[in-house]
Amino acid sequence: MRLQIPYNEFEQLLSKYFQQKLINQIKLAYVDESTIQVSAVAKIKLKVAEATIPVKKNVSVKMVDGSDVMLTYQTGMAFDLMGERVLELCEDVAKDMLEKQDNNTLLVHLGKIDKLNTILEIVEIRSIRFEPDYINLCFALK
Repeated sequence: MRLQIPYNEFEQLLSKYFQQKLINQIKLAYVDESTIQVSAVAKIKLKVAEATIPVKKNVSVKMVDGSDVMLTYQTGMAFDLMGERVLELCEDVAKDMLEKQDNNTLLVHLGKIDKLNTILEIVEIRSIRFEPDYINLCFALK
């Protein structure tokens, strides 16, 4: 089975998930079949004030294992300083869904999302590929 999700629909889904409190203006752009560029504006509360930080990084699907998806992302000096804090805040909002691995790897536990877990009891994700206009998910019945 194949499911194609247009980028704009997935952007809306992500915006709703993060409720535009932490991250907003999420945009996805095709790079190649395993990589997309993610850009967003993150809100970070500092002791004295609140800052908004634009973040733009390439994110690649490294591996799909059952309901877990391993992502890798670019690093660099600016991202190391600010982006790591954004990831920590995302982990706080997403609770058990996101697990930071070593340096530039993030494990996403899709089975931890209530609405998705029901579907993942019936099917398993075989692959995730990016096309110029949509995300292509391939599933197989369990």
